Amino acid sequence: MLASLGCRNKSGNDIGVSIKVSFLFQLFAGRLNVKSAIVLLCALALAGAALAPMALASDRARPADIRVGVEQQGDGALQISYDLKKPRRALLFGELAAGHRVRRWEIETPGFVLDRLDDGDRITRIDGAKFDHVVISASPDLIRIQKNYQPVTAYGEGGVMVYTGHFWPLTARGERVNTTFGFTPEPGAKVVAFGARADRLTGWRSPMAHPAFVYMGPLAPVETREVMAVVDPAAPQWISDEFYMLTPRVFAHLAGALDFSLAVKPNLFLAAPLGREVGRLSYSGDALPAQFQITLEGGAWRAPSAKARAIFRRSTIHEAVHLWQAAARPGSDEVAGWIHEGAADAIAAETLLALGLWDAADFTADFDRARGECAGELRDGPLSTAAMRGRFRALYACGHVIAAAVSWAEEETVLDFWKGFIAEAKTGDGYTEEDFYDFVRDRGGDRDFVSALRYFVRTPLANPTREVARLLDAAGAPL
Repeated sequence: MLASLGCRNKSGNDIGVSIKVSFLFQLFAGRLNVKSAIVLLCALALAGAALAPMALASDRARPADIRVGVEQQGDGALQISYDLKKPRRALLFGELAAGHRVRRWEIETPGFVLDRLDDGDRITRIDGAKFDHVVISASPDLIRIQKNYQPVTAYGEGGVMVYTGHFWPLTARGERVNTTFGFTPEPGAKVVAFGARADRLTGWRSPMAHPAFVYMGPLAPVETREVMAVVDPAAPQWISDEFYMLTPRVFAHLAGALDFSLAVKPNLFLAAPLGREVGRLSYSGDALPAQFQITLEGGAWRAPSAKARAIFRRSTIHEAVHLWQAAARPGSDEVAGWIHEGAADAIAAETLLALGLWDAADFTADFDRARGECAGELRDGPLSTAAMRGRFRALYACGHVIAAAVSWAEEETVLDFWKGFIAEAKTGDGYTEEDFYDFVRDRGGDRDFVSALRYFVRTPLANPTREVARLLDAAGAPL
């Protein structure tokens, strides 16, 4: 997806293989002064997804086929009503792992049933007749859904964040039905989305023509030049301080390096259900066009530490990178996640170095970890099937290795490569994995390297450590 650009930070496994990155460091450092001179303005250049799915514009101009009402009930629970313009026999919803809807949805209207399907879920009348109205209730879930968005997330002081995509009905062909949403918070609370803060929203569509995060609760958003943020009061003060220190520097750096600013000020939603596990330090994040959310869990976040600060900085920059990458959105959910996830990790490392938050030794050690973790993740199968096998860390670690290899092959930084890739990909209907290979080939003219890259991605590797080294050697890495 960039519909599923989530990141959960886990420590990499360092298997002791070292690589010198002085070539890349010098190449990268040599560009910093040039990039800092770029004016960070690009009038309406590209929205978070370049307003990409605006093929839906015709839908926005006509009355909704389904109106979805979302009413806050307290304790994170929601009442969801579906009003259909024309009666249907079923409401279809996209796939959602862990059987979430069956466990956390209750149908309030008598005579209906919710069935879990192989590729999604379905609400029908028990007697099979058509219907034009049904009401359900939904509540937050403590089970984390891997590589997907939480449908409902509880915030401090009775707030709740909703991801509209999981409540948005689909057609039989898997397309989203022309739908509007209404949001009704509890008395005294507000609804917040894309800069709007209101007592309620009716007939609402995301300005990005894309599923979105919407907050309902008592918290007032904090607006800065870069973001509009809703921060859980349970988050320690040092986390808020770190975030507001980090975002202006990161946004300015990414806008300069990629040559465009975000046309829509993004939302940040930060939840901190820290819990009682003293040693736990969990960061999960998700990015959407012009929005990203962070969830911090574990007692180790309560006090600043070098490890907590490092995880927060790196992971937050990773999510911010996705806001810019969305301009070159994947053409479908099937596009390999290692392309954008690994690049976001690699760009986060370059950004930390550029901002002086890392030194060259940190940068080298980080790549060593990615290289070692990638080799470990590929022992049981190729990168092309890693997500299917649940080996999601391979998308990040091996994607990082590939992003570095591609930049070495082109004698540039990863940010340089993505500046060109975004400019190329944003002109189409979304990129594919083949588009990525074609761009690498056309940019560098090295067919042998592209062949080595395809082999690395698609082939079960008997000795992954050796094959990682071969890929980097094919890229001309400074071993």
